[in-house]
Amino acid sequence: MDLEPLTAERRRQQTRDYLLQAAAQVFSERGFHGATLDEVAAVAGFTKGAVYSNFKNKEDLFMALFQANYDREMAALRRTLEGSEGPPEARVSDFVALIREGTRQAGSNFGLLYEEFWLYAVRNPTAREQLTRLEDENVRAIAQIIESERKRRGIETLESPERAARIIVVLFHGIGLLRVLQPDVVDDALIETAISFVARGLGAEVVP
Repeated sequence: MDLEPLTAERRRQQTRDYLLQAAAQVFSERGFHGATLDEVAAVAGFTKGAVYSNFKNKEDLFMALFQANYDREMAALRRTLEGSEGPPEARVSDFVALIREGTRQAGSNFGLLYEEFWLYAVRNPTAREQLTRLEDENVRAIAQIIESERKRRGIETLESPERAARIIVVLFHGIGLLRVLQPDVVDDALIETAISFVARGLGAEVVP
């Protein structure tokens, strides 16, 4: 088996990945305001300088963590859809499993972290701009998936893909917050109902 050389670029990417993994742990335990870059560096096994060589500040690191989580979720959603033949509303269990795995990887209190940073961003113009940009990118990615599925399956959507995508994002942000406050309420049955609701709202009329 041939080994790829550990180039400077690959070494930098590995360092960044370790820092993101450490950040996920530290932010989960301490929250956005309680976490420090010193602690992130220590958990990752690097110096604080390694953090600053990859991220401008704590905000930048936190946003990179959000971006990585969104990218992972979008990739998993695309794989789930591409591996299906039936309509989405007939494959609710697959999407429930997808959300369950996404929650496991992101952490059960991801919704709380999002809310904490959201409140911070509301009062901080720079953070607000960053979070808004990330949310808009996430909405556009979901809208593209909706439009692609609409064309592939001959479904006439009842709303524009972008508006539908934004509603989906808001819905699951809310479920994430509910999971933090009342974890027993957010069971598979609730997720199934939410997914079925979204599937019906996207439209089920087959275009002739």
